[in-house]
Amino acid sequence: MAEQAGLSRQPAESVLRLRAVRKRYGEGTPVETEVLHGIDLDVAPGEFLAMVGPSGSGKSTLLNIIGLLDRPSDGEVWIDGRATRELPDTERSRLRGESLGFVFQFHHLLSAFSALDNVQLPRWAAMGRRDADVQARAQELLAAVGLADYTQRRPKELSGGQQQRVAICRALIHRPPLVLADEPTGNLDTETSAQAFSLLRRFNREFGCAFIIVTHDPDLAEGCDRVIELIDGHLVTDRAGHAPDQG
Repeated sequence: MAEQAGLSRQPAESVLRLRAVRKRYGEGTPVETEVLHGIDLDVAPGEFLAMVGPSGSGKSTLLNIIGLLDRPSDGEVWIDGRATRELPDTERSRLRGESLGFVFQFHHLLSAFSALDNVQLPRWAAMGRRDADVQARAQELLAAVGLADYTQRRPKELSGGQQQRVAICRALIHRPPLVLADEPTGNLDTETSAQAFSLLRRFNREFGCAFIIVTHDPDLAEGCDRVIELIDGHLVTDRAGHAPDQG
């Protein structure tokens, strides 16, 4: 009954917990519309989860709420054990920077910065300065994804697949407990998409970060350990995927 008692923390076994999450737009107007209808969800540390559903099902809205980019109209979201709905914006930003990583379809790399600098940017923003340890970690990550010789190249000098690898490194620079990936392979060809997915899976296993991957690709979804499906703002399916056993 901790949720009802208003306690700010939840058991550590859930890196993400949603309870009765609803989202309405145009509240109090004649065009008020509810797009999420009481979503309950728990994600354990290290889970590798796909979120699927048709366009307009509420996936992007839910991902924005999980990513602390929007607030639910009702219900609560706990990130790494901390209740977030009533947190002030400054605390939400701090928690987002500490506990979440983001990978997007279109990378969102800054064109004026090198690959190495782009990877470090989240930590610079959090720390307010450059840091030698962060730079070393960024170099190690880029080397791990095959970009050791590309650290000083700017995004326009990289292929789409290389840019996505940089974006994956950026999301993981602080080893967050939860990474949100929004159509991370949607702008890539089949071969490059498979490579990017393999990297996400590799870092999931090596770092123990949980992943939520929004995708329209059924093969990618089935490669995850768990698949949830949204339809018309309802979570209608929560099942195991068909990821191969890693022994």
